[in-house]
Amino acid sequence: MDKDKFYIGKDGLEYCAVCQEPVEKELPEHVQEVFHMKTHPRQCACVRAQMEKEKQERKEREHQQEVEKNTVICFPERAMREWNFANDDDSNPHMRYAKQYVEHWDEVKKKGMGMLLWGDVGTGKSYMAACIANALLEQEKRVLMTNFTTISNGVFAAIDKNDYIEAICGYDLLILDDLGSERNSGFVVENVFSVLDRRVCSDKPMIITTNLTVKEMRETKNLDYKRIYDRVLGSCQPICIKGESHRREKGNQNKRVFEQIFREEESE
Repeated sequence: MDKDKFYIGKDGLEYCAVCQEPVEKELPEHVQEVFHMKTHPRQCACVRAQMEKEKQERKEREHQQEVEKNTVICFPERAMREWNFANDDDSNPHMRYAKQYVEHWDEVKKKGMGMLLWGDVGTGKSYMAACIANALLEQEKRVLMTNFTTISNGVFAAIDKNDYIEAICGYDLLILDDLGSERNSGFVVENVFSVLDRRVCSDKPMIITTNLTVKEMRETKNLDYKRIYDRVLGSCQPICIKGESHRREKGNQNKRVFEQIFREEESE
């Protein structure tokens, strides 16, 4: 016995020198007679605290492993893992909708409420969608962010097309990026409709980004795309994302940095 950690109390039981709680408990007399022992071990506050700490650490490790696994599956590009609310520069006033979407996720999921983020190129639609994805991934929700070109390639390579589409539609949230940029072929259009129709019928939410305007979607004369856009507008709340192109602004910043470096080299 380590005398620095334990001591014998007035009741004859062994105590922890740190928390002052007994580390053994006296057994009832009839039990003593049966087992021929007077006491049995008990956990003091120190041991309980250590066990709770280890339990929380184990829980956190398991949480991080689950988040990491789902994050790798979710994003087509590694950089998207950093597209989150913490890294947002507050330049997009519509980001409040994204935060509210996450805050009310239980209701959103129950009602199958989706969002259609539309607007010009580079205004932050994909970033906004990825912020939602990352926030839900932290809650261990299953999210997939993809596009219809990738889906069509997957369908083409799949042994069973229906199984592949069912797997895609099984995620808690499906984010379909850049609707309208896919190739205009019968095969692709069919896949686009199949995924949207399956998702709508399952009452599961989806977020769709597009450079198309709501007017263009509503007034299309193409019957195949009309069916697609009807599904989108019937299940997703349109939100117009306006503003300067973030990609153009980043390009201008890079240009200014390059010019500054070039001037410094010329002056040397």
